Amino acid sequence: MMQIDKIFKLPGAYVLLVDLKTSYQSEIGSLGNIKFSAGHYFYFGSARGHGGMQARVQRHIRAKKKLHWHVDWLLLSGTVIKVLLIAGGVECNIRQKADLINDLKVIAPGFGSSDCDQCRTHLLAVNGDGSDALKKLQGVTGGGIYSATSFFPNTAAQPVIV
Repeated sequence: MMQIDKIFKLPGAYVLLVDLKTSYQSEIGSLGNIKFSAGHYFYFGSARGHGGMQARVQRHIRAKKKLHWHVDWLLLSGTVIKVLLIAGGVECNIRQKADLINDLKVIAPGFGSSDCDQCRTHLLAVNGDGSDALKKLQGVTGGGIYSATSFFPNTAAQPVIV
């Protein structure tokens, strides 16, 4: 079994479980004005660059950052609470596996997938708190679920597996 800290540094795909406490509306580039209802969301992404999945997820969690990706606008009001990491995974493959889970629905076509011709969106709304759906997705991807606090630089040395 690979050490957890090594998994964080690898390239791969990830799924952010985002908690949005209140409804939120924003103008998001070419997607236009999008209204997000309070609730939970999955955002599917990939990390292929320096620092692997850890660097990308840390960037998403950071409060101060340049708004670049679609998900950055959602995270102005939403909070990442859990992360599914799939070492070597491809975000579109993971996103398509999510179609097997009944508790998910498309709310913003094109969100996070403007460079993707395989997926309608890389953002899905989740029924309930998202924990059960994330575990189901873990089951079909073989990934690991981690608390978002595992990605903060000033936490304990060992990431928190949930």
